[in-house]
Amino acid sequence: MKITLTTICFLALMSFTTADISMFGLKIGDSQKSLDKIKLKVEAKESDMIKLKTDNGNDFSITCKKGKIVYMENDWLQDTNSSQPLFSDFQFGQTTLRDIRKKFGTNGFAYNSIRAFTTDKDLIQFNCFEFDSPNNEILVVITKVSLTANVTDDNVADYCKLDAIIIADKSYLDKEWGKNKSYDKDYKKIKL
Repeated sequence: MKITLTTICFLALMSFTTADISMFGLKIGDSQKSLDKIKLKVEAKESDMIKLKTDNGNDFSITCKKGKIVYMENDWLQDTNSSQPLFSDFQFGQTTLRDIRKKFGTNGFAYNSIRAFTTDKDLIQFNCFEFDSPNNEILVVITKVSLTANVTDDNVADYCKLDAIIIADKSYLDKEWGKNKSYDKDYKKIKL
């Protein structure tokens, strides 16, 4: 077989596209049996969900349906020494919503059933992005800011910091969170 520059570029593109949308080596659509290779401490387990403790002390939850991975969530447990998530070069507690918007060139979209809300301490925001990939996986970034911070509509994105990351199957989220969405005026699929 003759290897050309075009072949090399195609193979590099294919490995980039398929390899990067993962957490701990797991991808949406992988077999539930692929969880057997993960050697992390189990925190909780149900028939379709497992919650693990990552090496840096954060939580990693995986949901499976019909024998396939459909949802992965990496939650920061607020330790500044454990700020690296399982996906992306973002940093828990440091990367702002404005940084995320700048990287992707859009504010993404929101599921109408899952919008910003407040707890007794924080404002929590969900921003969703669809990957420009064969599976059209959804990336959800969850950011938060303390209610005591001096924020306005103009600067809230500078104060909301990354708190969790989700990668999920689009049809699974549409079923769980609803198909109704609100899109940013500059919405576009994201590329890695």
